[in-house]
Amino acid sequence: MISNALKSNQAKAIVRWSLLVLVVLYFVTGLGITQYRAVEALTFGLLTKTLSFKVHNNLWFPFLILLVLHIYQRTGKPNRTYNRPTP
Repeated sequence: MISNALKSNQAKAIVRWSLLVLVVLYFVTGLGITQYRAVEALTFGLLTKTLSFKVHNNLWFPFLILLVLHIYQRTGKPNRTYNRPTP
């Protein structure tokens, strides 16, 4: 029952979009650590170097969970069937 719920289209979409947001956030916070002056200016001082470092270090666990869910949802029967040409 749980496996069916995790492989539903709605669950796939939630995991897919959450993973995308997390990757973008991971990238932005990484830039906030290395290019902190530019990121602080672009975020109007909201994302400082210290905050970027803290957020970046705490994103690995949610990233890992979403990545495992994303891979799990793609296993099993293929969603598409391809017409293979016959020789």
